[in-house]
Amino acid sequence: MFSAIILAAGQGKRMRSKIPKVLHALSGKPLLAHSIEVVISLTPKELVVVTSPKVSEVVSTWPYENLKTVIQDPPAGTADAVRCGLSALSTLDIPVMVLPGDVPLIRASTLKTLLSHFEDAGAALTILGADVDDPFGYGRLIMDSEGRVTQIVEERDASEEEKAVHLINSGIMVIRGSALQDALREVASDNAQREFYLTDLAAIFHAKGLPVTTIKAEDPDEILGVNDRVQLDEVQKKLLTRLIRGWQVQGVTFILPETCYLDTDVTIGMDTIVEPGVQLCGPTRIGEGCRIGRGAVIENSIVEDGAEIRPYSVIEESVIQSGAVIGPFAHLRPGSEIGEAARVGNFVEVKKSKLAPGVKASHLTYLGDTTIGANTNIGAGTITCNYDGAKKHPTHIGKEVFVGSNTALVAPVEVGDGAIIAAGSTITKKVPPKTLAVGRARQQIIYRKIKRREEP
Repeated sequence: MFSAIILAAGQGKRMRSKIPKVLHALSGKPLLAHSIEVVISLTPKELVVVTSPKVSEVVSTWPYENLKTVIQDPPAGTADAVRCGLSALSTLDIPVMVLPGDVPLIRASTLKTLLSHFEDAGAALTILGADVDDPFGYGRLIMDSEGRVTQIVEERDASEEEKAVHLINSGIMVIRGSALQDALREVASDNAQREFYLTDLAAIFHAKGLPVTTIKAEDPDEILGVNDRVQLDEVQKKLLTRLIRGWQVQGVTFILPETCYLDTDVTIGMDTIVEPGVQLCGPTRIGEGCRIGRGAVIENSIVEDGAEIRPYSVIEESVIQSGAVIGPFAHLRPGSEIGEAARVGNFVEVKKSKLAPGVKASHLTYLGDTTIGANTNIGAGTITCNYDGAKKHPTHIGKEVFVGSNTALVAPVEVGDGAIIAAGSTITKKVPPKTLAVGRARQQIIYRKIKRREEP
């Protein structure tokens, strides 16, 4: 059992943004949410996030249970932030894990190993480190001959010998709760920033004869933090590679995976093919045996088994049932449901409408606030005129209806089962089942005399 404190009160000035650093998005979630979720997966007794006032206001709206926030205002360093976090914990009789709010690549398995090592070693403090080829800019973990950490030395304070050390500090640690509070009182602010640094605990515990140990992350990328937009981009690329490889192992084919984007909440069934340039966003669920065409964008939607999304289609908050074909260049707006084996073709826009199985709307059509029965055919150029300038109105089209090309259905209006709408009609009244509706002006041919041009 352990408690956790996530440090998220830093200003993140190098992001050059009005948005706090930990709220910048990474694969569909704020940086801070990644840290929170990985800790929650380990079921801590208590979880406290130390934030700024602006971040606290946002975090309070997130749907995480048993999450407490404490405001550090003004920011006075990481040790001061932990001191703030301790005030919200009900007990210090169990270990306390501390981690930054900007390490989105850290794995739950690594944190679990860190906790296990802490207990097995009987340590007062265990620090997660990593061996890196280029340690420039990172704090170094300085070890004694017995392999215990004596101190953490920052780059600017390191000697040439210490700079040669490649074992760096991740900022993630587990601390014996009973010793933490007293040790924090000994942390001084006699540095250029006049702040209280948590890294001083290593030297404080070592001086007291309390064991300070370290373990190394198997993948150094896990401890990468984010301080500016360049690093945010680097971490995003690594996270995408991890996510895509995970789905490839599960039987998903990505064609040119380096061109694709997906959020962490996306799920994809085996034997699905994802073509280049695809974006899968939010809690989108793709079934088995689907094909997602080049350049498609799918957000917060469900695509059931065997459906095909053809290139450059945009789908938002919609459901596509099995065997349906969407696109190319189709747009499904929120609230749309496309039935089994239905067809929504190129340059068709569907908004808050339900198309039953077998419906075909193959091209150049707008369907808004509409229900359509099974096996109905919607001709090219058909539009539902659902907006009267003040309110939206529904259109109901029955099953096995044939709607001719270039038809305007002025809502509210209903078309009965088996009816036929003549091409070029404007329909303003109910069409009974199995009738032919013609709503267009009679064609007239007017002959006129053509004056010949005089020869020059």
